[in-house]
Amino acid sequence: MTFGFGEVFAARSAARSQRKVALLVGTAMLVMPHLAHAQETENSGEIVVTALKRDTRLQDTPLAISAVGGESLQRGGTTSFTDLTRNTPSLRIVDSGPGNRRVILRGVTAAGEPTVGVYFDESPVSGSVSTTSDAASSTPDLRLFDVQRAEVLRGPQGTLYGSGSMGGTVRIIYEKPKTDRIEAAVAGTMSAVDGGSMGASTDAMINLPIVEDKLAIRVVGNYNQFAGYVDNEFYGTTNINDGYSYGGRALVRFTPTDELTVDLAAYYEKVSTDSPRWIAETGKRYVTDGRSESGNYDKNRIYSGTINYDFGPVALTAVTTYFDRDRTQVGDVSDTFNGRDNAAGCARYHLGNVNLTCSPTELATYLEQTDRILYSSLYQPQRIKNWTNELRVSSTDGGPFNWTVGLFSEDRKTTVRSTLLTADPNTGQLQDFVDENIFYDRTIKDRLKQKAAFAELSYKFFDKLTLTAGARYYDYDKTVGGRIDKGQEHYSSRVTPYTEESSSEDGFVYKFNVSYEFTSDLMVYAQAAQGFRPGGVNQVIGLPAALAAYKSDSLWNYELGVKSKIMPGVYFNVTGYQIDWDDLQVSGRTAGTGSVFGLIANAGAARIRGAEVELNATPIDGLSLIANVGYTDAKLSEDQVSEVVIATGRKGDRLAYVPKWNLAGTAEYTTGLTDGLDGVVRVDASYTSNSYSTLSPLDVYRRKVDAFELVNLRFGVQAPDGEWSAHLFINNLFDAAAVNSRGSSSNTGGKTTVYSAPPRTFGLSLLKRFR
Repeated sequence: MTFGFGEVFAARSAARSQRKVALLVGTAMLVMPHLAHAQETENSGEIVVTALKRDTRLQDTPLAISAVGGESLQRGGTTSFTDLTRNTPSLRIVDSGPGNRRVILRGVTAAGEPTVGVYFDESPVSGSVSTTSDAASSTPDLRLFDVQRAEVLRGPQGTLYGSGSMGGTVRIIYEKPKTDRIEAAVAGTMSAVDGGSMGASTDAMINLPIVEDKLAIRVVGNYNQFAGYVDNEFYGTTNINDGYSYGGRALVRFTPTDELTVDLAAYYEKVSTDSPRWIAETGKRYVTDGRSESGNYDKNRIYSGTINYDFGPVALTAVTTYFDRDRTQVGDVSDTFNGRDNAAGCARYHLGNVNLTCSPTELATYLEQTDRILYSSLYQPQRIKNWTNELRVSSTDGGPFNWTVGLFSEDRKTTVRSTLLTADPNTGQLQDFVDENIFYDRTIKDRLKQKAAFAELSYKFFDKLTLTAGARYYDYDKTVGGRIDKGQEHYSSRVTPYTEESSSEDGFVYKFNVSYEFTSDLMVYAQAAQGFRPGGVNQVIGLPAALAAYKSDSLWNYELGVKSKIMPGVYFNVTGYQIDWDDLQVSGRTAGTGSVFGLIANAGAARIRGAEVELNATPIDGLSLIANVGYTDAKLSEDQVSEVVIATGRKGDRLAYVPKWNLAGTAEYTTGLTDGLDGVVRVDASYTSNSYSTLSPLDVYRRKVDAFELVNLRFGVQAPDGEWSAHLFINNLFDAAAVNSRGSSSNTGGKTTVYSAPPRTFGLSLLKRFR
């Protein structure tokens, strides 16, 4: 499975010409709609979306939005929202494994609160603030099966969706219980990773009416065995990142009258897996030399209730959601302490002065303690409880005047315990979580309370021109407290009693939109919209109180878009935009010998300019072609000047993990083999250009993330009515080293940690529906 960089380069060079041929063929296929006689078939342009919190047809919605139906998601083998990058320009997901994902839209990314809102139905989900106040890096991910559609709203959605949606919003809308029928579905997948282990998954759904036309329940369950492919050369173990997840949801729909609908839902998802990270310095793909465990152990529970009442000209919607997450993040930090198990290390870290010498007794004690943590991980149990409520009223009469007004509240409580836990030097497995094995112990408590009022109004003049204006008032309070129960001299930390700091802020964000429908098949719109996310308080030992708080950052997005149907079955959309982002929340580290505490500070500004192109076509019966292109030029527009942040960026530096180009295309062809049997073949291809892990070229921990291409192939047979299907698939057809994250820090001793897509994967997927 493993080989050196020279062999990697040779293999990639040999495959590059094949990829170019594939891309040329794909390009030729994408221009076919202009040459072929097109006819009207079911197309994603006809999807009805609820991005504006009311029903609108996708092509009639005057904003940049990508949507894909559940059937299309299933045909493409989509099981996670990370796969939506194939369907959405300017969407980037920095994937560090299940439960450790950062979602980026239009290059809006920075440490701190999320810049993209993620919703499952009406329920927002939240990452953990961890020890670095970086909730954006750990977005939870529920499995996608029995999905009605997925919507990706590009650009700030501050008025309707509030904080955390400054770059955009991702919405997963699941199928709801049906009160008039019994139906069920079961799907299974078996796979094998090239050079790795076997993987398998199963998903099942059953829909049962309890009272006809009044009450029904829909239950969905899943189990997933991850295929391992990362080897540990230090211990000689293989496929260490194999793990599992399981979960499901139960949905109840009650419709006592035609006007009233009550939806109750409970979601559960558990993930247990070692980290898929590998180390570049080994010189081998998918190989680590870690001396201790890394992994993610995650439980997500969501409970929600939604009431919809149709009063005729208006509709009322009330939503309450309780999100409960238990997460234990484990990261190998053994390399932090390399070279410190000697007399010089004792003088520096134990005495804090290299001009002094440790006594024999001091040295013996120091070496005993340091030798233990040469095999250690940061073991961080985290608990998030988030209660959100929304009450809104919307117009429904379909006239020229449409509006939505509402209220929102959130109360999020997070507790993080960060410990340095030793591992067995013979196996790398963590030792028991007891005091004698814990060499650092810190607790952080974080509470965010928000309330907001919002309104969005639109009026359509003479069936052509529509003007929209929206505003949101927000008010938040952030309280952060912490203590250190056990210090660590290598971190320059000592036992510290509990202290607490608070910050608060309020303000407005706005949205203005004008759209003009030249015909039913051509619309042009322009929009100026604002987004924001809350600030907070750093809980960093030794940080001056005046620097503890950091404020919210905000941006303005200006865009111009065209939505068109250029011929029957062919949709073509183009958007250009500029984003001006001020007072960026920037990740940094405290100064001082051995310090590894992260913090957030406001520093500098950024300007992002980009363009997005989408093409969706059904040129002939059975052939579906989809392509999207995103160009993102995201740079600092001001120097980042701060007394707190180390290795700050300068004007012109590119934002981290934002490639300039991302391209994706899908070609799917279905043809009848017999009266009761269809054949289908599908190709998904994507290209992502290079990016960098940090802002400043002078940052010693900066790493380049190389460009990569990914090609997936599926082919098989299915029933014409969709009752069953059987597909063979090959993911990562050309076995590309598709690296989405390369990073380094003092916690890795300067080594480069790498996260990538799995190697070439072969598999079989089966689906059966019962209706």
